[in-house]
Amino acid sequence: MILLTGATGFIGGHVLKVLSEKNLQIRCLSRKSINSGNSNISYVTGDVLDYESLVKATEGVDTVYYFLHMMGKQKEQEKFEVLDRIAITNMVRVCKANSVKRIIHLTGMSNPREKLSHHLASRKEVEEIIKNSDINYTIFRASVIMGRGGAAFEILDAAVRKFPIIPVFNWEKTKVQPIYIGDVIRYLVECLDKSETINRSFDIGCSEILTYRELMQQYAKELGLKRVFIQIPGSWRRVSAFVLGKLAPVNPDVVYWLIESLQNTMVCEPNDLREIFGFEPVSFRESIRKIVESEASK
Repeated sequence: MILLTGATGFIGGHVLKVLSEKNLQIRCLSRKSINSGNSNISYVTGDVLDYESLVKATEGVDTVYYFLHMMGKQKEQEKFEVLDRIAITNMVRVCKANSVKRIIHLTGMSNPREKLSHHLASRKEVEEIIKNSDINYTIFRASVIMGRGGAAFEILDAAVRKFPIIPVFNWEKTKVQPIYIGDVIRYLVECLDKSETINRSFDIGCSEILTYRELMQQYAKELGLKRVFIQIPGSWRRVSAFVLGKLAPVNPDVVYWLIESLQNTMVCEPNDLREIFGFEPVSFRESIRKIVESEASK
């Protein structure tokens, strides 16, 4: 039995779809009652901030997919960091109590030599709590995930499509290694059967390292859009969050915390994922083409 958290979210929804095609028994944690209409998928009412509600949710579960994180209002960083800590601590405690064998987690990539943003620091803390829990784990770390519905992608898409002249701030030279959503889901699902991934953490990304400016330039080029980029000193986080929050289908508070994270380098450390999984993530350009083709076919 698999317990899937965040099943209605960006990552969880994709994982649920692929897992359901494998005819596995999946239990989804939800704050409200849902009828799946699928004999292999069930929903249990619960909240990671409520320990007692997790007891029933994890009964008979072998593996937990943990895809939850909190990002609150712009002036409440301490609050969402506390909530992140409470949530994962509750999950780890109940997993131990019910003898759950493994936690699979997707988090943000981070550079240990840099001061992390509030968002990435909280995600790093969650990762460390899982790793120190004495429960088997597999952890994947990503930077920009290319896929419709992902917050970082939607912000990128809105900025490039809506602004003929694009201002770039003090994050323009920050380096990242994006990855296509389909490849992220392959890692998350296929690791179930890969014992080599147990008690290991992996950075995942395509082979290309790009600055955020290059990311936007290449995205515009693939869309056939001519864009002019103007450098402006400073970060302008609140203004950017307000404007992009109006244009992108993303909560402005989430936009704010993600923009704060643009200061942090997100480049993969070397690993043996190709040997374990037998595939390479598609290129950044190919990920754009896949997204465009998918939308055109709808």
